[in-house]
Amino acid sequence: MNKKQKLLVLILSVVVVIVVGCGAVMDGITPAFISPKAIEYSGEQPMVFTPYTSLWDLDRVGRGLEYQHLKTQIEIARDLEDDNLLYNRLSKAMQAHRQSAVELKDSLFSPEGGAMSLLLAGSGFGLGGYLMRRPADKKKIDELEVKLNGGAKTNVS
Repeated sequence: MNKKQKLLVLILSVVVVIVVGCGAVMDGITPAFISPKAIEYSGEQPMVFTPYTSLWDLDRVGRGLEYQHLKTQIEIARDLEDDNLLYNRLSKAMQAHRQSAVELKDSLFSPEGGAMSLLLAGSGFGLGGYLMRRPADKKKIDELEVKLNGGAKTNVS
């Protein structure tokens, strides 16, 4: 390589470094407004190299804003999936419990005879037996009527 080629490569390298470096410096010195709500939502604090926020700070806060939005959307999707799984599990359990309760109801109140018909028949016999008067009960009623009527007995059975 001769001296002219080396000089040309050196000049081109310096120009590339200056252009790239100036681009970064230009973003750092170009003023840009950043909403305080956006800063709060993104969780990024602008690094203020100048007395104002710059385009570089705006890009950083913008990337933080996108990150927080994506993170929130993923959390919401997870919560939605968890809720759907819980709902489906509880719904299936409720359906199974309802089915067993309906089967129990059908067996208890079945017209063909079930446990409830035996219970009702037994309570009917018990109530009928309770309402029947025994001879000892008639004697007590007669004594009570005598007391109430002042000694006169009536012919009410």
